[in-house]
Amino acid sequence: MNFKPQLPNWGYNLAENKLDLLIEYHKWLKDTGIKTGLISPKSDQFIWDEFIVHSLYFSLIFQDLDVQNKQIYDLGTGGGIPGVPLAITSKNIINLVDIKESRINELIRLKNILKLENIEPTLQDANNTIVNEGYFVSRCYISSQNALNLLKKRKNTTYIVSATEKELDYDKNVFHVKHLNFYINKEDLRHIDVITVK
Repeated sequence: MNFKPQLPNWGYNLAENKLDLLIEYHKWLKDTGIKTGLISPKSDQFIWDEFIVHSLYFSLIFQDLDVQNKQIYDLGTGGGIPGVPLAITSKNIINLVDIKESRINELIRLKNILKLENIEPTLQDANNTIVNEGYFVSRCYISSQNALNLLKKRKNTTYIVSATEKELDYDKNVFHVKHLNFYINKEDLRHIDVITVK
């Protein structure tokens, strides 16, 4: 069965003219990402749906929030997920934060391969990064509930994080949380929480 990268309806306007770069990143994940242990062995379709398309929804959220030319921190980025697709499809500066030097070294090589000027691989403990105000994303580094605990004393902070189907129970005096549901393909529903500190 041949792999053919497809975009869901919500992704066409966002990524259609960036498809070549997204496919190149997909190839890098499939080859270098697996070989160096950045991701575990997965099928072409899984890598495309779960790592590329899922990450694109983060970019769609920032577009809807009208966040442009800002610093965004991808915490515990690993192989650049969701930060690299976010960088490919936006003009924001994406700081790919990870504590492992070997991962950062691979992401520096990837930056050169893709010629992406708006990514900054950053060797740092993600827990120390979130002390700043700003925009943060993570796909699986932290849960929505743990994000609430880390953010409760922050101001001017938005954290966008992959979520479970269940909506959060949270202090509405401190946070605003938007729970979003979207399909990464015709069958698979995914969830993201957009957490804003009031």
